[in-house]
Amino acid sequence: MRRLLLPALLSALMTAPPAGALSTITLPVTVPLAGVQAAANARVPSEFARLEETRTFLGGLLSARLTGTVTRAAHVSVQPTPEGDGLTLSVPITAKFRAEPAGLGQALARDFGGSAVIRLRVRPTVTPDWEADVGVSGTYTWTDPLSVDLGQGVKVSVQSLVDGQVRAQLDRVAADVARAVREGADLRRRAGTLWARVQQPWTLPLAEPTYARVLPRSLTVTPFRFTPEALKLTVGAALDLSAGLGQVQASPPTPLPPLKIAPLPASGVDLQVPVRLPYAELSDLASRRATQQTLTLAVPLSPTLRVSRVVVSPRGSQLNVAVGVVISGPLGLSVRATADVTGTPTVDASGHLVTLGGVTVTTRREGLTGRVIGWLADERAQAYLTRAARFDLAPRLAKVRAQVQARLPFTPAPGVQLLGHAGPLRLSSIRVTPQALVVTGASTGDLTASVDVGALR
Repeated sequence: MRRLLLPALLSALMTAPPAGALSTITLPVTVPLAGVQAAANARVPSEFARLEETRTFLGGLLSARLTGTVTRAAHVSVQPTPEGDGLTLSVPITAKFRAEPAGLGQALARDFGGSAVIRLRVRPTVTPDWEADVGVSGTYTWTDPLSVDLGQGVKVSVQSLVDGQVRAQLDRVAADVARAVREGADLRRRAGTLWARVQQPWTLPLAEPTYARVLPRSLTVTPFRFTPEALKLTVGAALDLSAGLGQVQASPPTPLPPLKIAPLPASGVDLQVPVRLPYAELSDLASRRATQQTLTLAVPLSPTLRVSRVVVSPRGSQLNVAVGVVISGPLGLSVRATADVTGTPTVDASGHLVTLGGVTVTTRREGLTGRVIGWLADERAQAYLTRAARFDLAPRLAKVRAQVQARLPFTPAPGVQLLGHAGPLRLSSIRVTPQALVVTGASTGDLTASVDVGALR
């Protein structure tokens, strides 16, 4: 599961928490083999070799004019290799020649030829400067030797004469295929555009204006792979993401990093949602929960404690929760008191309940009798007061999650789309600030980012 840093800010100012785990955004690159095949058919010549020359035999007593061509016999076939790491281009060729002796030897004229299938093995690579390249090797074998016996011990062979021309054509074809793959992949431009694009601030799917600043960490390309339909590879950028409120100026993108060829980690977006809770709102939240519970003390008169109000305020890196209680009992007993519960906010195992750790409980003694102070010092009373300093953030986190999910899929930047499911948020960090308690919720869902190749231009 991956997550993208997104803020759900409940007031005007906040400082985003440190970035979470690295996110990965990928750019699949597909080069249809139909295009490679069309380019090959357009660039593979119809004629591979032509022969027009006269040769002498028998010490000059016989001369023969040699003519003919080597031509392509059918369309080029393009298929992936069995291993899926390259292509095989098959080009059937046919050779047709005539050896025509001059003078009295005209009766010895012969037609001859043969056929072969040229097989070019193409293995794409990526150069250090982020260009797609290919290594090409070719072989072919003639079904019949390109030779003929004119009789009287005169044997004519033209294979050595045409092989040089065929090889030269193969070199040109290899260069054309390499160009077709390089231009079709357009890897350097696409990688550079992706790298620059993901560094620009993203708008985020929340009601208030928010952004995510992106700090790319690395750029990886997978090895080439082939299917019967296409050449494929994937470019992936690993990112740190941080969130903020309002608008942010775009910064100049950094250059492409050094080439790294490796399998990509699972694609996904690290979604963490900072939520800013003003202390007044936090006080109301705790009060609603705490006022629903009472405690009867096991002391004479069996007085009952009931929380009347909770007021939350910061105290350095801790929270101070002033718990107002009403102590009531028989004979018209009704006493109001306040206890300060101070501690460090922590997240319990539920992932949505904030409690205090390292708690101290201090009763404000003004106007209280020693007996009432003793009641509030009772162990059960202390535990009751501590429980009043709990904050169940499940409703708030559910509201933020629903807000994000309602706007998915979402386009944070041109050509980039956030997709998937924003699962329930689990609190992962808490920070006390002078104005508010800032909590971070980590999504348990599955979000990914896709890239539209056509929009990256």
